Amino acid sequence: MRTLLVFIVCWLAPAIAFADDYNRIIRLEQDVRELERQVSTLQREISALRRDSGTRRLGPGRIESMRTQASDAWVDAEKWRRIEIGAREMDVIELLGPPTSMRVQDGSRILLYAMEIGSSGFLSGSVTLRDREVIAIELPTLK
Repeated sequence: MRTLLVFIVCWLAPAIAFADDYNRIIRLEQDVRELERQVSTLQREISALRRDSGTRRLGPGRIESMRTQASDAWVDAEKWRRIEIGAREMDVIELLGPPTSMRVQDGSRILLYAMEIGSSGFLSGSVTLRDREVIAIELPTLK
């Protein structure tokens, strides 16, 4: 009797394991279908964004005038004097305009303002931020 019971358990064990594997396979197939739906949705959204961005582009003259306006705003020394330690990042950007570039260094964010002057010189200054507040100001200097 005991041998028969062991035989039945050994005979049913693969069937039970197969059922467990089958459930896992079903679950994985459902996950794959869901991911395929998500990818399809994202592809449609990307296509729509690309179409929309293509129709909303400004002409080259307009872009150039915006670039010139933004790059000249920070050159005013009076604006740099109004920046104080502890000022908010958005206040700095409103005052000086968008930075020429940004860099992250040692947990701080540095707003860099630079302009080429002639063929061998640069006017550059920077504002260092931590937690979106000014912690250091490097006034523009000719380099």
